Amino acid sequence: MKTNCFKRKALLACLPIIIVAIGGEIFAQVEGPDRPGKDELPELPEGMIESLGHEDFKKRHAGQRELLMWGKEDLQGSIKVLYRIYRQADNPEVRLRSREVLKALVILKQPLPGQGYLGIQMDTARWKDEEGMLRPAVLITEVRKGTAADLAKLKADDLITGLDDVQFDDLAPTRRLADYIKSKGPGDKIILKVKRGKEHLELTASLRRRPAALDEIVQWGVLPVLPQETEMDEDYFQEWLKKQRKKDRNSPKG
Repeated sequence: MKTNCFKRKALLACLPIIIVAIGGEIFAQVEGPDRPGKDELPELPEGMIESLGHEDFKKRHAGQRELLMWGKEDLQGSIKVLYRIYRQADNPEVRLRSREVLKALVILKQPLPGQGYLGIQMDTARWKDEEGMLRPAVLITEVRKGTAADLAKLKADDLITGLDDVQFDDLAPTRRLADYIKSKGPGDKIILKVKRGKEHLELTASLRRRPAALDEIVQWGVLPVLPQETEMDEDYFQEWLKKQRKKDRNSPKG
């Protein structure tokens, strides 16, 4: 009798351990290879990295373009994958092209505070509509290389007759345009109504960050020498790489 009682007590004492063990096994199965975990990185399509080092230039270029499209589907995960490839690649062509894609993805993911920036020099102008009426417009006198205006294919001597739902009046079309652009943020898209010779076009521009140096015009009355957009992007990417390398040095070696 005493023996049976002892056995029952021992069984009851072991029940929590058995339940925990079974629960742990089930949890392990749920979080196992058949179900992606939180930190699982995206998988590269087969042959994509190898194509970056292909002997045919066109295939290398196409591979880089495909890699960028793949990376945009999961910016955070693909950046981690490509950073590892960039650091470990022995093939110079693979290293160079993976760096370019990594840089593009890092720039896309960066925080974008501040005001929007189109990247043109401008003046007031007028144009005749179909009824012969004179209308106010903004004349583009210069397009800065690498800016939103450049990427949108705007050209010097183009006339901007409106943008989005904004119509210019006779007061100050350049001020109206500038205020509207600054009311937007980096990454915002605008549709510009453009008169180029006899053509009427609608061009879409994705605004960039307004350089802080532009404010010196208002403060000092002097036009600053602005860095090219590509230089600003490279500077940001270099800073990002420094932070990653510092993390690598501080992380425990596995």
